Amino acid sequence: MNKENWDIQFIKPCRHAHETHRILTPAYTLQMAQAGYLVQINLDNCSIQRMEDLTEAATVEDVERVGLLPLYRLLNEGKVALSGIGVHEMPEWRVSTAQHAYERFCRKFWPAHKDDTEATQRPYDTNAAEQRVTFTKLDDGSRLVFGCAYTAFLHIQNIKLNHSNLSPEDQFSIYLHGMISMIDMVSAFELEIAKYAFWTLNKKEINQLPPTVKQRRKDIIENFAKPKSTLEKCKSSAFDSALDLFWLSGANVSDLKGDIEIAGKKLKIDSWVGTNDHKLYRISRDIHSCPFEGSTMRRLATTRENELVTSPYWMNVDAESRELLRYRHDRGHSKINDFLQRIDSSVNHLEKNIETFFTEKPNATAI
Repeated sequence: MNKENWDIQFIKPCRHAHETHRILTPAYTLQMAQAGYLVQINLDNCSIQRMEDLTEAATVEDVERVGLLPLYRLLNEGKVALSGIGVHEMPEWRVSTAQHAYERFCRKFWPAHKDDTEATQRPYDTNAAEQRVTFTKLDDGSRLVFGCAYTAFLHIQNIKLNHSNLSPEDQFSIYLHGMISMIDMVSAFELEIAKYAFWTLNKKEINQLPPTVKQRRKDIIENFAKPKSTLEKCKSSAFDSALDLFWLSGANVSDLKGDIEIAGKKLKIDSWVGTNDHKLYRISRDIHSCPFEGSTMRRLATTRENELVTSPYWMNVDAESRELLRYRHDRGHSKINDFLQRIDSSVNHLEKNIETFFTEKPNATAI
């Protein structure tokens, strides 16, 4: 087994634009503690699902078997806080199993831990029926949290299905102007994903790409933009993609929260994401948030190898998005008072378009 592609990985979602991806080690956590920071690891649902494979009789060898040994070492050799954020975003019927697995792991393999007095647990119905999360059935707050990303990824699916006859540049243009028209918001991360989603290459062109670009393109397509064969699969894929962004943005928000009190001492938070999703980990090394001087907001740092800089497609989509976003910035942007209504209306519109596509083309290739 290739442990690099199995073991849990740790993402630092926010770092300076030209900073290489940090490696999270016990020594790093101790150094940060001396500097007045507490490393907080936010576990996504992939890693919590690994914990579900560990029983009460599990040993450290079993922890290694499920790919969580690096986490075990950080907990017992370093100084960290741990958040099971992934539990909060699971379908309700899975929450009980996930919550118990997370608590069992902490009790057995991190016996020195103490629960944060301000920690919260998600309430759940132990008799909930087995079903996937449906965006339109979420409460208002959750639809606001996931709405922008869900709309963006559903929009990408719709374009790839209903506008596949257009050039890659035209498909991207539809995406960009569509997001502005629908919800009057363009997220930098989803915008970067869209550029890769509509970048069409033949096998020869793909093989000529540098390994880093080839891998990044493959990971992004697999995680965020792979065409699906039914409306339900499109909706499920879009929501899973929105969750991936939630893990990263949630860690960014934690970095901005200020202090956390541990044993009477106030420490600043150095926030990370723990995940066994290696595609997301690789993507985050090349596309990540970065601090913006004089603001609590984040900017997005992207990677452009020379092959991309000189590519007609990339020159066109980068120029179009840069010019349009600069215009919007210079014009100023007022508060969107009807944002949730815009999201709901856009989702309804996109889902109907996708449903129409599959109704008219019932033999679309299944994925």
